[in-house]
Parts: sequence; structure tokens; C-alpha cells
Amino acid sequence: MSHYLDPIFHPRTMAVIGASNDPTKRGYRAIRSLVAANYAGEIIPINPKESEILGFTCYPTLADVPKAIDLALVCTAARTVPDVIEKCGEKGVKGAVLLAGGFSEASEAGRLLEEEAVAIARRYGVRLVGPNTNGIFSARLGCNTIGGYDMPRGPIALLSNSANVMGSVVNEAQFYGHTGFSTTLSVGNQADILFHEYLECFGADPDTQAIISYVEGFKNGAAYAKVARQVSQVKPIVMYAAGRTAEGKRAAKSHSGSLAGDYVVTRGVLHQAGVVLVTQSDHLYPVADALTLFPPMRGRRVAVLSEGGGPITISVEALAERGLQLVQLTPETQARIHAIVPNASAISNPVDAGGGTEPRVEYYGSISQAILDDPNIDALLLVGFFGGYAQRYGESVAAAENKVCTELGEMMRTHGKPIMVQSRAAHSRTEALDILRKAGVPCQRHIEVAVQCLACAADYHAAKRRLLDVAAPATASTSPRASRIVDVEVRAKCDLLEPEAKDLLKAYGIATLPQRVMQRADDAGRIVEALGDGPFAVKIVSKDILHKSEAGGVRLDVAGADALKAAFDDIRCRVLTYKPDADISGMLVTPMAQSGTEVIIGVSGNAQYGPVIMFGLGGVFVEVIRDVVFRALPLTPADAREMISELRYQAMLDGARGAPKVDRQKLAELLLAVSQLAMAHSEITEIDLNPVIANADGYAIVDARMVLAAE
Repeated sequence: MSHYLDPIFHPRTMAVIGASNDPTKRGYRAIRSLVAANYAGEIIPINPKESEILGFTCYPTLADVPKAIDLALVCTAARTVPDVIEKCGEKGVKGAVLLAGGFSEASEAGRLLEEEAVAIARRYGVRLVGPNTNGIFSARLGCNTIGGYDMPRGPIALLSNSANVMGSVVNEAQFYGHTGFSTTLSVGNQADILFHEYLECFGADPDTQAIISYVEGFKNGAAYAKVARQVSQVKPIVMYAAGRTAEGKRAAKSHSGSLAGDYVVTRGVLHQAGVVLVTQSDHLYPVADALTLFPPMRGRRVAVLSEGGGPITISVEALAERGLQLVQLTPETQARIHAIVPNASAISNPVDAGGGTEPRVEYYGSISQAILDDPNIDALLLVGFFGGYAQRYGESVAAAENKVCTELGEMMRTHGKPIMVQSRAAHSRTEALDILRKAGVPCQRHIEVAVQCLACAADYHAAKRRLLDVAAPATASTSPRASRIVDVEVRAKCDLLEPEAKDLLKAYGIATLPQRVMQRADDAGRIVEALGDGPFAVKIVSKDILHKSEAGGVRLDVAGADALKAAFDDIRCRVLTYKPDADISGMLVTPMAQSGTEVIIGVSGNAQYGPVIMFGLGGVFVEVIRDVVFRALPLTPADAREMISELRYQAMLDGARGAPKVDRQKLAELLLAVSQLAMAHSEITEIDLNPVIANADGYAIVDARMVLAAE
């Protein structure tokens, strides 16, 4: 079934509004590029002053064209666009590409002009690409409105906020000459059609096997993540998301009018949706290209094969930095390699086929076969000057090298394991490497790029497995207590302070410490009778005190009724000194939690992605350490486990410096329960559990607060 954007990307009739006989004008160059691309549709120039342009009959207005029009390419100035869109609507044109700048990316007046054009388009059902775009290219019908010639065609779709970044990726494809593009598009201001709609279209496109994106910001990030979850299950989305630094965020906003969100949130949400994220723009094309060729990479275990120590050392470090594993080959595999190269200096992995002797290219075929047969190995990386043997040693080795290149393609398909080649001859375009590529094996000049391709392959296929996991449906607790807690606070227009927040957590099956509220010092005896002699943690309960420790509102290791009374009076005095008008509801008393690792769990709303959940190392220095990860709600069990494993300081969870090792499964269950609570109560906009003390026995929620939506 066709997608509703198909008439835009594959138009059978195209009107060029502002067509010209002046070679310096875009209206001339657009027609020239369509002709050069062998556009299979009909070109209809529109210009009231011309009768013919480049051999095509020119019409004075759209209304004069005696046939239906799929797409209008608008080459006129910004001020003319609303009127042009009105004429497109009256003619029944399905879509329009707006090349002009000077809209919301430029000024307030431009924003109003853009809104006017969009309002007219929506009245008629005309879909708009841009404005502030350089056009589209689609290979199926040869629809090239970008203006560049010799667009390489192939199975990759390219979707970018920036025309310059798009052009750079296209130039890279032209240089290598390996594969090209099914579609390319710079989205411009996304005044009408948004990123997620383009992604959905490319996901359904049978000509597209992988999607490259450069993104500075989403206007509907939640919709994009939802579509990405579906598309990434059938084809990879390789993305560079801008905004990793404050400088990057400012540049993105001024460049395209996009609002770049917090990158930590973006990274977590897009990763959750199966998007393959790269942090170098020059990785976009190589990774997408490799993913169209590789079979699924079932794990992260890589074998390295080379003829020299330097490339081996660099590759081993690059593999480790990207989370790939260099595991030992089985004794049987090592014996096979030793029989092939008796003098090899290393055969356990990595494999050094040089072995102190002059390398022989024919070794690569038989050694690769042995490695790929090994059940411990998920992928093979060749590094060094393979592919350049004939260049170095002469034509006497050319036949043998070419034969191995063909064999490697057959091996990759037979074993179903990726093979990646790094060759210092890659930029020389040798005959052997051309044969290798035709056999379906990717090759890169730099080791780091080759390793990045393998790491992204492992990430992508792990994501496809993870996406099979399903989040539990969001259902409110069956406990009347849960509904009563929220309803009371909503009516009172109050946030849920620690006592109520912990009661609500308990209603969702989340373990909490026993608690009592002291409203006066004389309650100490009652507290001791209910909870024992302690030791206790005593904390202020006040809607006016957010940071209890700073206000002197916390006392720890309080034991016995007399100490409780003294703690009550001391905290009250300190808090009123800190904030004389503070509304004090009482003091919360709980048993002291066992020692462990402090973590934080939070839920908040995000402007681009909707409600998100955070997990990280907690305590008073959470803002300083900033070791946190995010996911969009709702969570799946796989999401929860992965969040825990993504923290940079994993040693903190595994018992660093004698601390107890945390129970990761209990933490994952806590994350899932908080996700359920947040999804069931949309009136709660923020949840802050900090710190949560995690240890081998589970966890203890030391502090909790929940914020209700403002009216």
C-alpha cells in the first residue's frame, strides 16, 4: 500500500513555479537537474513571461495547465509563497517544495509568513516540504530538484536538518562509488511535514534498506520515537543528533529554528527506539552502508586478523573503547590456524598472520574460514594492507588476492557473520577492493571507522531483540488508598510530600520503610512504641522546604524517645531560622536504611518526548556527577535492565571499595513500578526519589516527592 507522501517523492507530474530561461536562476537549474536525472515524470514550467523553457511548454499560471499536478517546486521568493500555495490548493496539487528562506528561521515576520502559508496549505490539503530547503532527490523516477548532478543511486535514504551535511554525505558516496541513495531530503523548517512523517514514508519504501539522519531537533519527538520503534525493527536508522553541548544547542537553534533538547534525554529515548546513534558525522555513511551489507550480528565477540602488530594494537584498543569483546578462539581453531601459518606469532585472537615472515595473501582465505567456523566469534575484522597486496608485491599475487576477496563475500553469507575489512589501500580503489565490495564486504580506510561499523551492527541487532519486549499496560492501582491519596492532594492543590508520596509508592507494590509523622514533640513515645527504639532518620515535612539538608531539616541515627523529642525541637528551630515563614506539617520518622549505593529515580515531562524516566547515581551530588540515563515512558523490562547497565560508573553498583553489590533485578523492578505509577496518574508531572539506597537485599527509598500538574 502506498504512503500518503508518495506523490511528493515520486511525482508523475511536476510544476516548476518560477521556471526561467536564465541559467543563473534556480528555476532553470531545477529543470536542468531533472532532465539530467532522466526524470520519468512530466515537467511543467510555470512563468507568465515565457512560452517554452528548455524545450518544455511553459504555462502562465497553474490554472492554465490542462492536467492534474502531483508536486509543485516553488522557486519564487518568500513573500510570494502564500499566494502560490493558494493557487496550488485551487489546482488540487498534492504537495509543494518550498525552496525559499526568510521564514521562521530568520525573523518574527518570517514566522508569521510561514504560519500563513501553512494555514492556507492545510485548508486545501496541500502538504509542504520546507520552507528553507534545497529540495528532494528520489531515485525511483529520477526526481532531482536539488540541482546537483550525478546523484549516486542505491538503498539508503538521507534525511537531514542541514543541506550542507546532506551534501557532505552525498559527496562521500560519490567518492567511494559503492552505494547511493533512494531518497535525499533536507527538511528545512518542518513547517508542515515533520521528521516522523518522512521516517514513516522511508520505512515503508521498498527501495530503502537503511536511513541516515542528521537531526538538530524535533517538533514532535514523541511521534518520532514511536515511528522509529516500528521502522528500526525492519531497517536501521543511523543518526547524528546535534546538541551534545551548550554551543551545539545554540547553533542548532539559530541555524534551523529547531529546538535542540537535552542530549542525554535525546540519546536515551532514541536508543530506546532502536536508533543507531553516532557521534561523528563522518561515521554516518560508512555505518549505514555497512548495515545494508552485514548479516545480523548476534553478539559483540570479534576476531581480528592482520599481518602486523601496529594495526592489531590500534584495533584492539578501538574494539575495547566501543564495547566489543576480543575473546579467545577455541583450541581447535587455533590448531587449524597453526597448521596454516606455523610461524604465526599470535593465533588466539588477535591473529597475526605475518608471523615474522613475508605475509602471504592466500593465508587470509583459509584463516578467515577457520575463524568464522569458531562458535565463540560473532564477526571478523581484517586490518592492515589486505586489498593492497598486488599494489605492494606486484601482479604475481593479484590473482590470489582477488580470489580471497570473492571468497570472503561467500563466507559472510554462508556463516551469517559480518566481515569488516580495514585497508590502508582503501582510498587507492584497487582491483582487489573493488572485487571485495562487489562480493558484498564493506571496506574502510581507518581502523576506528571500521570498528564503529561493527559496534553499530552489534548495537542495532541488540536493539531489534530488545524491541520485541513489551511494556506492561498502564493501569491504576486497585488500592482505594492510592486513588484517595492523589485525589486529596489534587483537590487541595498540593504536591505530594514525602509521607503521601511514599504511601502512594506502597500502593503500587513498591517497598518502603515504615514511617510515622510527628506533629509535636510529645508524639515521641507513640513513635517509639510503633517503630521501636531506632535508630531513626528524622526529616522536616514542609511544602516550603525542597532541600531538607540545606535547611537543617534532617537528623540521622536518632535513638529513643528523648532523642526524638530533642531532634523535633532542633529541626524546627533550624528550619524556621532558615525560612521563618515555612509551613511545617511535622517531622517524618523512619528507621535508618542499611548502607549501600545511593541512586536516583525521577520522572519528568520533556518538551520533545513527553514523560521520561531517569536513573542514575544519586545523593546530594547528583547534579555534579551527572551519571544518569533516560528513557521515555512506558518502560519495558529490557529498558529497565539496560538503563542500569548504562551508567558510566558501573563499579559503584558492583561493590566498589567494599560497598555491597546491588541487586540489579530489584532495581529494575522498582523502575518498572515507578513507570506504571507515572503512566497511571497523568496528574503527577514529576517524581523524585533521591536517594534510593540500593544494596544486596534490595533498596530503601530514603526520600520521595511528587509534583502535581498546575491548573
